[in-house]
Amino acid sequence: MIGIVFKKEMLGHLLSQRFAACTALAVMLIIANGMLTSQTYVQKKASYLTQRAVEETKLPEITYYSVLGSDMNNADKSPLFDKAAPRALRPPRALEVFAQGVEQEVGQAVKVLLFEVPYQTEAIVPFQSGNPYLAIFASFDMVYIFQLVLGLLAILIASETVSGEKEDGTLRLMLTTNVSRAQVLTGKILAGLTTLAIPTALGFILLTIVLLGTELIEVGASEWARLGLLFVLSLLYLLVFYLMGLAISCVTHRSATSLIFSLFAWALLAIVLPDSITALLNEQANMGEKHKQVHHQATQEWNKFDQEIADLVRAHGQTQYPPFQMVERFQHPVFGMKSVFPGAASMYSMHGHDHTPQFYLSGVVDSPSLAEFQDILRTGELLRLKYAQRAWNAKAPLLETFPRRIQRWNAWLQRLLPAGAYSQAASAFAGTSRREYYDFIDQVRAYRGQIITFLQDRDAFGSREWFNDDEGFRADLRDLPRFQEQGWTVSQSLRHALPALTALLLYAAVLFVIANRFFARYDAM
Repeated sequence: MIGIVFKKEMLGHLLSQRFAACTALAVMLIIANGMLTSQTYVQKKASYLTQRAVEETKLPEITYYSVLGSDMNNADKSPLFDKAAPRALRPPRALEVFAQGVEQEVGQAVKVLLFEVPYQTEAIVPFQSGNPYLAIFASFDMVYIFQLVLGLLAILIASETVSGEKEDGTLRLMLTTNVSRAQVLTGKILAGLTTLAIPTALGFILLTIVLLGTELIEVGASEWARLGLLFVLSLLYLLVFYLMGLAISCVTHRSATSLIFSLFAWALLAIVLPDSITALLNEQANMGEKHKQVHHQATQEWNKFDQEIADLVRAHGQTQYPPFQMVERFQHPVFGMKSVFPGAASMYSMHGHDHTPQFYLSGVVDSPSLAEFQDILRTGELLRLKYAQRAWNAKAPLLETFPRRIQRWNAWLQRLLPAGAYSQAASAFAGTSRREYYDFIDQVRAYRGQIITFLQDRDAFGSREWFNDDEGFRADLRDLPRFQEQGWTVSQSLRHALPALTALLLYAAVLFVIANRFFARYDAM
């Protein structure tokens, strides 16, 4: 008897105008969005590959260590200074076409500077497109389309499965046979899930075709496994809304009433509450005055650094840092008795993001004062490292700790809603979750620590190669550690998606129990 109910419900769903309209809309949105957002991926991947090639070739060409401490975007553009400090690169995710997650908000590169603690990314090349439709679909992905369009379809086809049949009289006729109410409910649920699997599978197939037809996208075993998880997750999400509509239909006796309540529940749980929670928490994170305070605290730390540096140079009978007047230089064939950068001392701005502790001296003569100069420089640059960390410790509670706490609150609250739980799990499977992005930032910091250890092991801060690359004194960075992001495995993604998956399963279980209880008591007369 379950099979008979199943066939009847399936036929009714497939022939309904709601199914045809929602499926057609979802398919059109998925195709249009997939084709447009794949352009973004291609541009990002091309930028990533280009920058990776630059990173692989530039370090061996650097001939003095102090360049590693500088943001070359703000430095002089002399040919001697055209190489920047290393960048840690985050490759674009192939499945961001399915679930964008945080990919719209974050960049792909982090400058790894010695005297700044990395905490945010930047775009390698800002994306620009002449396609006017890309702006319309920029915030869309498959997850968003499923949340709204197919979620609406799920609750609409379920909202009249009981109350609508009561109005038609078919429910009473069905229950006069030897079929039990449990069998009727089971047949309806199986039919609804199978019906929803059709547009879900169609959307995945079409988007996968777009994915495979896009240049620079590599789809391996990991991506196929993630696609399978995304498909199952999407069906679970749609099942939740189908069971919700079914439960509503079991407590009303008119199809119009069921439809109104179902639409209200869908709008509240899929649109209003998720967006409201995010907007409310973002408002709490808007603390402009606090930003001024922490930057002031960081500046105070750099002021302490200035004081220690002043004490250091005075102890050696000098008046400025670095004490360039202690360094004797022979006649340079091009630049004479000057450093390549005549105003090298002025390049030492001591505060915040503006300080660029980089300088270059050519034609340095061995002398007793040179060793003292190197001792001062070693002590001063190690002090700079210490105060860079202290300045970051002053800024971190607001610039990082508090925003991360806000995101955790948002994640916890969103998991109370089907749409929020679905979005979280989908971004974890696609590799675009905020937690994986934070893990990337933590890896970059660890990489910066490797570079500092590399330099300390070679006494680079007090070496001649720190500021000079005369013949025989050139830094060798060929064995400097290279950054390689350790992305999450499928099992790691599944583990981090487990809380959201559990929330969806609990939603489905509770709604099934409610629907079963109400249908068992439903008056079919």
